[in-house]
Amino acid sequence: MNIQSFNLTFYDLMKKYDLTEPNLFRKFLHSFLVADNCFSLASSLYFNKEERDFAYLCGLVHDIGRLEQWDKFASFSDSKTRHHAQIGAALLKNGYAEKFGLDKKQQKLLCEIVLYHATPYNGNNKIVKKYLQVLRNADNYANLQNTSNGMEKLWSDKDGVSVEVLKKFRNRINLHGTPIITKLDRVLQFLSRAYSIEFPLFQKDLLSRKYLNSIYDVYSVMLNTEDRKILYEECWRLKKELANTVSQTHTNYNQL
Repeated sequence: MNIQSFNLTFYDLMKKYDLTEPNLFRKFLHSFLVADNCFSLASSLYFNKEERDFAYLCGLVHDIGRLEQWDKFASFSDSKTRHHAQIGAALLKNGYAEKFGLDKKQQKLLCEIVLYHATPYNGNNKIVKKYLQVLRNADNYANLQNTSNGMEKLWSDKDGVSVEVLKKFRNRINLHGTPIITKLDRVLQFLSRAYSIEFPLFQKDLLSRKYLNSIYDVYSVMLNTEDRKILYEECWRLKKELANTVSQTHTNYNQL
């Protein structure tokens, strides 16, 4: 079990999809970005080699259901099609997990992690919880990285901001699953992923690499003047909160 063999197996599984299709190729690239983020975070948390490699695999296959979802339905809507996490877990259970050279216990663990990576996990398995925490942080960070490059679409041409969206955003709530109506709603949904990032490794990177600035630069030109002003104010407040969080975390570490 190693990263090189995982990548080769993943490439082999991807041959069934038309990766010249932009939406499929975007998810293909996203898979590797999340995998790398999982490995980096696992390393910073002092996981052993086997755990780091398994964390990488979790990131690599977490959205394999998305590719199948688009291939079958030409949609990424979990409400209009079967949920992508269920599709992915089913693929892994029905043979994909075994192809990665995992034993039965590891196969079951991988299936459970993929099944719950985008929905609440109410189980008591501490190992599942550990990998889910790494995967969810890595996934949210990767989504912010992708958004800073302008890879995410707004899917709306409406101006303004929904009251519920702005209220939740200001209350530091990740807007995943919240109804999105306007262009600004969508951009705030992008930014709200930062509220689900719990580890200093990614928090510091968000600030040092200026991903939030890039998101503002890319999407503000698509907004009217009033919405652009709201976005600027919310970006500034979010960056200030992140800086305070990082500073406090650094202080706490120095006190240990």
